[in-house]
Amino acid sequence: MRKIIVPILLCSLNTSYAGNKTYYANLDNSLWYVSTSTPIQCTLEHPIPRYGQANFDAHASKKINLNFILKSKLPMPKTTMATLISIPPQWQPGSPATPISQVKFHQQFNGYATQQKAWLMLSELEQGQYPTFYFKDWYNGNQVTSVGLSSINFLKSYDEFNNCIANLLPYNFDDISYSILKYAKNGIELDTFSKKRLKMIGDYIKYDENISVILVAGYSDSYGTKSHNMTLSKKRAESIKSYLKEIGLEADKIQVSSFGEKRHIADNRNVLGRMQNRRVVISIQREEI
Repeated sequence: MRKIIVPILLCSLNTSYAGNKTYYANLDNSLWYVSTSTPIQCTLEHPIPRYGQANFDAHASKKINLNFILKSKLPMPKTTMATLISIPPQWQPGSPATPISQVKFHQQFNGYATQQKAWLMLSELEQGQYPTFYFKDWYNGNQVTSVGLSSINFLKSYDEFNNCIANLLPYNFDDISYSILKYAKNGIELDTFSKKRLKMIGDYIKYDENISVILVAGYSDSYGTKSHNMTLSKKRAESIKSYLKEIGLEADKIQVSSFGEKRHIADNRNVLGRMQNRRVVISIQREEI
C-alpha cells in the first residue's frame, strides 16, 4: 500500500492532483499559538482553513506524554484509516516525502495520534516539513483528501510549548484524588509529609477548572472526651477548607464533615493505631471532559 501511495503524494503540496481536495494553511494564514499554558496542561493549536483545527496536548503526569488531535468541522461518518506522511514544502522541490504512520479516524470522533507518532510530527514540523494526513473522504465521493499541518510560523510557538512542557507537574489528577493527612496528638497542625501532600494537591487543583467537589472529612483518636475529639476533628477539616479557599477554590465546591472518634481505621489501644486514626481524608471529584 505504501509503495502505491508515496509516489502520488510527493507532489501533494506543490501540485494538486485531479479530483482531490487539499487543506492546509499557506504563507498568509498559517498560525500557531499556545492556547493553554499551566502546570497541568500545555496546548499548541493550529487552525486549518476550511477544515478545522489541529492540537498538540501534553498533561501533568509521571510519564512524558503527548497527544495530537485533528478536529474536523464535519463529523467522520465512518471509521477510516489515514496515511500520515511528512511532505516537503513548496520551496523544497524534489525533496522526498517521509511516511510516518497509519492512523485510524474513528466514526464520529476526531483523528488522534499519540506518543511517538505525535512527537515525530513535531520533529518534522521543526525541520520545516508538512505532516499530512491522506484518507478517503466520505463527503468527497471517497476520493483521497489531504489535510496538512503547515510549518510556517511554527518555531516560536513550539519553543513556548516546550517551555510549558518542561514545567508540567510530575503527577496527574489520579495521583492526588484521594489523600489521608496525619496529625500529632491533640494537634491541628499537619506533619511534614502531610504538608507536602497538601501542597501537591493545592498546586494541582488550583489550575484544574473541572474540579467539581472536594470532600474533606476530619477524624480523631479516642484520647480525651468525645466532645473534645469532635471539636478537634472539625478544626482539622475546617483548616484544610481554609487552605483550599486561600488558593482560589470556590467555597461551594468544598464539603466538610467531622466524625470525631468514630470510624477508626486502626486499633486505638496503642500509639501507632491512634496515630492512624488522627487524620483528615480528602476525596476529589472532577467532571468528565
